[in-house]
Parts: sequence; C-alpha cells; structure tokens
Amino acid sequence: MQIRRTRGERTKWQQVKEMVKAGEGGLHVGDEILDTLKDGQKMAYVVAHITEKEAHFISKDCMPERVAWNEQGGNAGGFRKSTLCRHLNTEVWKRLPEGLRAVIDERECLQIVDGEEEHFPLKLWLPTEYEVFEDSYYSEVQEGEQFEIFKDVRNRIKGAGDGGSRDSWWLLSAVGDSYKGACGVDRNGISGAGRCNTKLRVPVCFTIKI
Repeated sequence: MQIRRTRGERTKWQQVKEMVKAGEGGLHVGDEILDTLKDGQKMAYVVAHITEKEAHFISKDCMPERVAWNEQGGNAGGFRKSTLCRHLNTEVWKRLPEGLRAVIDERECLQIVDGEEEHFPLKLWLPTEYEVFEDSYYSEVQEGEQFEIFKDVRNRIKGAGDGGSRDSWWLLSAVGDSYKGACGVDRNGISGAGRCNTKLRVPVCFTIKI
C-alpha cells in the first residue's frame, strides 16, 4: 500500500487512520492511498473531503462491474433500501482487505425522498448530488455540502476499474419528481439521472473519523 503525493510513501491502514487523527500535517485533500482488493484488483483511494470530525475517501476509479440502483425499479425507500446499497455493503465490503475494513467508521448519510428526510449509518456509501456539484439539478434539496475534491470538474470523471475508460457512475440521491429515478455522474463529469434499474458503475467510498 502507498500514499501518493509527489512521491510514494509506504504505509498501512492503521497508519492512515493515525494520520487522519493528526489533523493538519497528516493527510490532505487529493492525497491518494494505493491498495489492492482481495481479488487482486488495484485501487487508488483519494482523500475527497476533511471536516473537524472525519475524512472521506473515494476511489479514483469505479469498480469494474455495473450495478442497478434498484433492480425492482423506482426509488421507494431511497438509497438505504436500494439494491446498490446492499451490493456495496455486502459484496464490495467482502472484497476489501482486512486492514482497510478495520479502520472504516460508519458515516451518517442523509437522503430525501418525496420530501421525507432520513439519516442512517453506512460503512460504504455514495456521495449525494449536492456533495458532488454543489447544486440540486435532479434531487429535491441540498443534501450535505460539496466535497473539496469535486470543486475541480476533472475529479468527477471516473474510469472503469484500474485505469479503464471513463464511464457514468451512480450517486446516493433520488430524483425528486415523478420520474422516480436516481442521480448520477456522466462520463464527462456532468450531472445526470437514470432509471433505477439501469446498470452503472460505482466507486468505493468510506469514512475514517478523527
């Protein structure tokens, strides 16, 4: 495993957690931590946003497989009850190395579906539309604050797998009208929306608390 800034630094996930807790002088937005999944796939996790309480990490590229936001169609129950949420926190979770799983903390996520606000904890999550774009193009209202990493549109573009071609990827937010779809990011880093049974890519997103 490596942290990639201007040079590689050998580290372990427990050291990464200690660097998060160190605050200033530890990790910075844009730092990359290089690691490998249990199946051998290489992953680069980017420090996306840091608050007084936690640091959020998002993989530079997406997982190789495409997944439906909700196989049954529609966004009833929001992300918390979606096929995608279950996939991330079961199938993807099992593929993470033990050292990484040991330092991941639950993040309190916020979703708003049909005007109803709900908070819930997750180990693996996705950013909301507002956290990526600082606007609500398709979702109902502001959910969270824009992540520092996404202020540069280039960082909204993600490839498929390790260095794969760019592709569209899902977000946590549900579309806020009768369309009953979900929000996503297209291959050019632009906000979009799709039917929930459409299969798109997903990054690996997790939180380490300070």
